Amino acid sequence: EGIFSLDTLPERLTVVGGGPVGCELAQAFARLGSSVTLVAPRLLPGHEPEASDDLAAALRADGVALVAARAAAVEARAGGGHALTCSDGSVVEGTALLSAVGRVPVTEGLGLSALGVELSAATGGIAVDAKLRTTVKGVYAAGDCTGDQQYTHYAGFQGAIAARNILLPLSDQGVATSRVPGCVFTSPEVAKVGLTESEARAEGKAGGVAVAYRRMGQVDRAVTMG
Repeated sequence: EGIFSLDTLPERLTVVGGGPVGCELAQAFARLGSSVTLVAPRLLPGHEPEASDDLAAALRADGVALVAARAAAVEARAGGGHALTCSDGSVVEGTALLSAVGRVPVTEGLGLSALGVELSAATGGIAVDAKLRTTVKGVYAAGDCTGDQQYTHYAGFQGAIAARNILLPLSDQGVATSRVPGCVFTSPEVAKVGLTESEARAEGKAGGVAVAYRRMGQVDRAVTMG
C-alpha cells in the first residue's frame, strides 16, 4: 500500500529514510496532524552537512521526532500498528510505516531479455549510451528505468531527447556528464547542484577547494518571497 492511497490520517507515522521523499512526507504529515518519527542516520546525506542540520531543526520545529539510527527490524503489533527496532536499540511504535529508503528500476515483465536489451550491472537499470540507445538497435530508454539520477525534470529531458533521436536525424546527448540540479520540497526548500565540498576534495580538484557561505536572508529574492 502506498502512502497516497491512505483514506485516513495516520495517528502515529514512522518514516524510515532521510532522503528527499522521507523528509518531504515526514514534514507534510506532521503539519497535517500526525505524530511523526523519522528514522535515519542523517538527513539528506547527498547534501552539505549544514543543509542537513538546518532541515533537521526545521523538522523538529514542526514536531517531527528524529532518530539518528538505522532501521534494524520491525514487527506487527496485535490490533494493528508496528514496533520498529533501531540500530541504536531504541524502539519506535506507530500506526503506519513509510519506507522511503530509495528506489530501484523495475525492469521485470518488460520482455527485455527476449529482445536482447541488456541491463546495467552498476545500476540494475536498462543500459544506455550517451544518446540513450540501448544495446538493441532502434530501442531507446530514458528516465528512472535507466538507473540514472532520479529527478522528474531530468527524466522529462531524457524523454524529449530520446524522442528526437528516434524520430529525427539527430544524435543529441541525453545523459548528463555532471550532476543534475535538484530540490527537496520541504520548508525551507533545500537545493543543490554540482559537487559537495567533501566530494570536491575527494576528487582532488586542481587549485584546491574554496568554500563560501551566504545566508538566504541576505538574498533579495528570498527575502521578498518570504
